[in-house]
Amino acid sequence: MTTLSIRSLLLTCAASCLACAATAEEYPYALPFNAGNEFSQLGVEWAESVAEATDGAVTFTPDFNGGLVSIPEALDAVGSGVVPSAMAVVSAMSGVVPSFAFIEMGGGMPTDTPPTEEAMTTIFPDIENLLDAQDVKALWIIPAFGGGLACRDGFIKTIDDWAGKKIRAAGRWQAKQVEALGGSPVALPASDIYTALQNGTVDCSLTVPTIFLASSMYEVAPYFSGYELTGNALITIVGKDIWDDLTDEQRETVDSLSAEMTVTGTKHLREINEAALEEVETTAKLYRVTPEDRERLARAWDPVFEELAAGISDDAGKSLIQKLSELRQ
Repeated sequence: MTTLSIRSLLLTCAASCLACAATAEEYPYALPFNAGNEFSQLGVEWAESVAEATDGAVTFTPDFNGGLVSIPEALDAVGSGVVPSAMAVVSAMSGVVPSFAFIEMGGGMPTDTPPTEEAMTTIFPDIENLLDAQDVKALWIIPAFGGGLACRDGFIKTIDDWAGKKIRAAGRWQAKQVEALGGSPVALPASDIYTALQNGTVDCSLTVPTIFLASSMYEVAPYFSGYELTGNALITIVGKDIWDDLTDEQRETVDSLSAEMTVTGTKHLREINEAALEEVETTAKLYRVTPEDRERLARAWDPVFEELAAGISDDAGKSLIQKLSELRQ
């Protein structure tokens, strides 16, 4: 091989490497919780799988604890291009996407009949359509399992026991759920729940086992009534401009891995919730509400879900509500 041929070969290789480098993209990925949180860990797992499957050409780099953007601002930040991607909380988006409030409410998603992972797959096309209008691409969704009540002085075993209780609720529709059972909803930031339970500002708080344990809520509210409510969710989103810049092959790969994470991530969270309930049983006091009383609760909340559904006017929102309503029956 001549010197000229070797030089040409080297130049060709160098040009190829530069082209590969030019197409490799790294996108900050805003996660709302710390690195040890179960939702964050699933986000990291997904990001690593995308990087591996695309040979590093598409890399989502996790940034924890809302460092890039706060929970309430995630949707707008990604839609406007300020933040490339984020794990956004459904309850924080329901002001912009009203039909999301159905998912936000306790019991808005089924737990076992059908399994939540199947329900997520059923509703995801509607979620994609609703978020497309906000200039973001929805990639995958995971729920919060195990919703129940942490109380100071005793268990809330039946719907009759809610009456007269001051209960911390997150948002307008959770408040309506509490009111429907004769309770008095109290709006508090999450950071104030422990103190409010400690000093009696509230009698109980709607929460999930993992938060009950992580926040040491059991120190001031040792009675956990497990209603097994599945509600609220987190959706990983990416800006549409970024999504459109990916190649067809890259989009197909990311879509496939994301659909897989919706299923495997949901199953994993179910296992984490059950392990957390077992820990609640040893750390505090646990009452597992009977299936019959959970069904009574669901039916008592039907009017609240119907009120929400009546206020949804857009076609994509109506489609989501219809599917979710059928899943609750």
